[in-house]
Amino acid sequence: MPIWPFGAKKNVLPSYSLLVSVPSRGLPDDLSKQEQSEDFSGWCERIQSQLLDEQTDENTPGFAIFLETGEGLLQIHLPERKGLCLLAFSTPLRAADYARVQMPREEFQCIGSSPHGTGLVVRACREQAGTTHVALDRCPRCPTFAALDGSALDTAAKVIRVWKISAATEIARTNLYRNYARSAARNGDLDLARAVALEIVGHVTSQDPLTHLLLGKLGIRSRDRSLLRDAHSFLAFLRQDALAEELRNAEQSSEWQF
Repeated sequence: MPIWPFGAKKNVLPSYSLLVSVPSRGLPDDLSKQEQSEDFSGWCERIQSQLLDEQTDENTPGFAIFLETGEGLLQIHLPERKGLCLLAFSTPLRAADYARVQMPREEFQCIGSSPHGTGLVVRACREQAGTTHVALDRCPRCPTFAALDGSALDTAAKVIRVWKISAATEIARTNLYRNYARSAARNGDLDLARAVALEIVGHVTSQDPLTHLLLGKLGIRSRDRSLLRDAHSFLAFLRQDALAEELRNAEQSSEWQF
């Protein structure tokens, strides 16, 4: 399995100082209602159907990411349950963010696995380590999380299906939250727009470049140099050169929009 050596490089990962000081701001009531609506559920199902229709090779490298410490793959005890929960992530950045927030003094490696290899890992953990559940993309800033029975992830086909269902929800939530934040910014409510955009980065995905572009523009409009600098750091880390250039142009011009 390929290895990403993030252990010695935690401090070079980008972050927002506002998320460090306040990890969670919650969602406005009207946005929460939108997320709980039938329209949103239907949107998720449509994205999910599209993703599931796409063919995925069960030997695709780096499909799943595990955190390896000196004692093996990272697992946690589930509250009020017996057994262990294996933590799996969809990207190295998600895994590294979890480790940075929850394990700031630990050294670790990000281990990439194919869907086929992931099924083998889950089976081995169940048989040899007493693992009962698997959590995908455990949020480092939330106290609660969903965990699947290990039997739901013990084959390549099951792994691919679960990853795509999770990805569909992430895509829908990211777009819903970002559209809401952009609308708030256009209406002049910069604080609300910033709060929702930071919820995307901290709790949905930090890999959406358009969210970082939005946060950068909010930094310009609110004259928050720290926010602008953090947004630039993310765009550089994600290698989003075109959006980074758009953000630099926005700094030099008054004719731009959210």
